[in-house]
Formats: sequence, C-alpha cells, structure tokens
Amino acid sequence: MIRVTLVSNALHLEAVRRLRRLEPASCSPGFSPLELLIWEPQRMTLAAADRRLWRWRWPVTRAGMAVLQLLAQLGLVAELRLAHLRAAGWGLRGLAARARRLTLLDDGLDQYRDRPRAVDPEAFPAGTPCWLFSDLPAARAGWCERFDCRELGPLYEPPALEEGPNPWGDRARPGPWRTLILDAPGLERDDPQLRQLPHPWLVLAHPVAAKRSWRQRARPGDGTAADLGPGFGPGSAERLLAGFGGTIVVGESMTLLAAARLRPATSRLLVMLPENVDANVRCLALRLAADDATIDVLGLAASP
Repeated sequence: MIRVTLVSNALHLEAVRRLRRLEPASCSPGFSPLELLIWEPQRMTLAAADRRLWRWRWPVTRAGMAVLQLLAQLGLVAELRLAHLRAAGWGLRGLAARARRLTLLDDGLDQYRDRPRAVDPEAFPAGTPCWLFSDLPAARAGWCERFDCRELGPLYEPPALEEGPNPWGDRARPGPWRTLILDAPGLERDDPQLRQLPHPWLVLAHPVAAKRSWRQRARPGDGTAADLGPGFGPGSAERLLAGFGGTIVVGESMTLLAAARLRPATSRLLVMLPENVDANVRCLALRLAADDATIDVLGLAASP
C-alpha cells in the first residue's frame, strides 16, 4: 500500500514534516504504507533531511500522475494527503477520487478566511481529517467545523528560531535598516503612514510574483533581500523578524501571524490589508491590534 503526499509550497512541506514526527500516532494500528512524496520543484526545494524522510519522491509530471492514477485504480493508494484541489488537473482529481482515504493539509491563511481561496470545503466529504497549524485556533473560520481538525502545533515558535544560520551573516545586528517591509497584498494601498515610514527600508518581495504589491518609491540606502547575502534563504525571514526592533510592515499573508508572534517587544507592527479582505481575516487583524498596543491596522480601525 502507498501513502501519497502532494506538496506545492514550503508551508505544505512543513505540515507533512510535522506529520512524519507525529507518526505512528497519526496512523491506523498496523498500517505502515510506503511513503511517496510528490513535489513541485519550480516552487520549492527539498532539504537533505526531507530527502532522507522521503526516499521515494517524484516531481509533479503528467506521466507521474498517470502512474499514480493507475495505482489508485488497482486499490494500492491507501491515502492521499493534499492541501486542496483548486486548479487541479485530471490526474490529481482522478487520484483523489480513487484514493481510499483523503487527508487535508493546512494552506496558510485559508483556515482564517470565511471564504477560503484555495480550499473548496464542499469538494471533500464531511469529517475528512484536516491537519492545521495552531497559531490562533480560536480565530478559525466556520468552514473548518466541517472537517475533523487536528493540530500540528504553532507554525511560528520563537525557540525554533535559534536553529539554523544567522540570516545577517557575520553581522550581530540587522544592518542599518529602520523599517522592514514584508510585501503582500494590501501594501499597494496608499496611506500617509506608509509614505512616512522611517528610512532606510528593507523590502522583502513576496515569493509569489503575482502577490507583490509594494508600490512606494525606494531611496538610496534602502535594501532588498539581495543585500542580505547568500545566508538569507528559507526560514530566514522568521529569524530576521525575531531580531528586528524597528518598524515592521505586513499585508495579507502568513507573515502577519509570524510578525505578531516573533518580533521583539521593542518593535512596532503596521498591518495594511486589501480593501476587499475577507471579513474573518479583518477581524483577526483587529483582534491582534486590540490585544497589543504596538500593532496598528491601517485603514480598517473603523471597520465593523
């Protein structure tokens, strides 16, 4: 029997890493399937530890999905783990229809959206196991109640930030920057406080080009991820947040939760969300600001 795990980005990969640590508790008694990881090399990289965890792994290809469909038709796919079926092709939909068991993985902010963007709750049977990160479980949207939600623990835990290389290289301090801008939807909006942010800025572009929104003009001395050197890579943004004591600006992305949990008490957090932001995400941001005087939600303070 085979357990197939499909991951499309770093968040999905971290979710299944957690699941592997939780096993065999997450498995049925006596159930020890062959583990097969299907991953998208254009959107993510596998660390050496991941390659040891999943000795059987394929990149996403049409031929590979066709083989998996055949295995599922033969009854050999005991479980399929995936985040959603949005924009899924015939291969993945056929595999999902024939797998003996489906398990859902966290897909970021969708667990907090009343209207999830990627997950279609009606596409999965009620009671389907759904593994979610546990940063703010009380703020989850109502659609989560359709599923058997299980906890992966917080995605952002400060003690874990001590691990790994220093994203600042050999420097003990995060350079000369006074404002850290974590690009995401919402930052395209115009607001006087955004125009008055103290320079120099450090602007980190969103990893997905279509979600890059920052429009403010840089000045000489402002920086980008390229200025941080080769030590800046996956996971470095979180360690960067933990050591940045200036002003931090975030939009509608998981960096909102990362900044709220990880930044130093001396920092200030500005949140700018899109005008059409999901109502539950707006409430989440306003709740964070109500509980912490160093967090400001720009343009939404008067919203219901």
